[in-house]
Amino acid sequence: MTKTDLTSHRWLITTLTAVGVALGAAVAVFTSDVIIGVIAGAGFIAIATQMVNLWTRHNGPPVTHH
Repeated sequence: MTKTDLTSHRWLITTLTAVGVALGAAVAVFTSDVIIGVIAGAGFIAIATQMVNLWTRHNGPPVTHH
């Protein structure tokens, strides 16, 4: 990946995380249950991050061998 690709990837992940936090807060307010809001927000962030990683074929930092 080029530096531009990594920068756009980070911005996308940051944006999706912000959406997940907002979604979790909205669900918590509407259901009056913080736990359900946390589950909804965390679930969205986890699924969205994995989908972005699959689409960009970026699986995280390289594996180090000891």
